[in-house]
Amino acid sequence: MTEQFFPGYQMTLVRSFDAPRQLVFDCFTQTEHMARWWGPRGFTAPVCELDARPGGEIMIHMAGPEPYGTNPMGGEFIELSPPDRLVFSSQAYQGEDGEWKIDNLNELNFAEEDGKTVLTLTVTVRKVSAEILPALSGMKEGWSQSFDKLGELLADLT
Repeated sequence: MTEQFFPGYQMTLVRSFDAPRQLVFDCFTQTEHMARWWGPRGFTAPVCELDARPGGEIMIHMAGPEPYGTNPMGGEFIELSPPDRLVFSSQAYQGEDGEWKIDNLNELNFAEEDGKTVLTLTVTVRKVSAEILPALSGMKEGWSQSFDKLGELLADLT
């Protein structure tokens, strides 16, 4: 059966990192860290601006190899409860009319288990245009590769 994507669709990933919760949390809220790991393999974040406070804006330009080019992503921090919980929105694929073609709610919970940080990410699709639906099939793999890069950064930082 083919996976169906629509508003309300949820994807959950759980990943364990050999790093303190606060440091893992900081990698989502501090520009110098986020710019180093955001995006799947082969992608960079040449623009990364974070205002890590409730209501603070997120702007990341994710640049990939051809044919992907650069894709700006906007968003907003909704909830910050360091080092336990982080909630932010993310919007991507902005049309010429200024409207975002996808809008997600990203909820992250950070738990400590056996000296490691267990991160649970739940992404809820709040809005998606029909033309962007095919891109959602890569969401889980994209986040998985991003978390691989985050793990490598955490190894360098600890």
